[in-house]
Amino acid sequence: MRVLETDQIPEEGLQLAWDEEVPSVMAYVASLSRIDFAFEQPLHTEAKVLKVGQSFFLKGNVKTTLRLTCVRCLNDFSFPISSSFDLALSPLKKAPTEEEVELKEEDLESNFFEGGEIRLSEIACEQVFLEIPYKPLCHEDCRGLCPVCGKDLNLSACHCVPEGSESAFSALKNLKLS
Repeated sequence: MRVLETDQIPEEGLQLAWDEEVPSVMAYVASLSRIDFAFEQPLHTEAKVLKVGQSFFLKGNVKTTLRLTCVRCLNDFSFPISSSFDLALSPLKKAPTEEEVELKEEDLESNFFEGGEIRLSEIACEQVFLEIPYKPLCHEDCRGLCPVCGKDLNLSACHCVPEGSESAFSALKNLKLS
């Protein structure tokens, strides 16, 4: 995993480009929690790092392709990602001893680093996580699976009659008006 020592960043900034190979990035992501996706390609990252006082600004982009599972038809599909990011990194200060602390607006917009290191690989992976859709679809008009027989409706139609297919108003057809 790529780590940048903050004392190695010159005043004029630093231009970086690197690739995280699939086994390395999958091992890191799996260490965070259970995942339901895979990297199909290495994670390519380019970033410009600027130093301003004790803070740093990162402007860059990430590119990769993930293997996701469609939530409707359960088929795997490729999902290309190309995303730009702008981050402000400030040194992590010791937390106040009080239980509750009111955050200022600038605290909500900042990211932090500690120990004189910027963990570039973690930042790149975070950008990928932000691009993964909440409900991945193989294509926008995916028809999903038949709830009765389980057939993939994208491949062909089935002739099942869905349970409870009668409308809530179907009881009115037997109503006789006098």
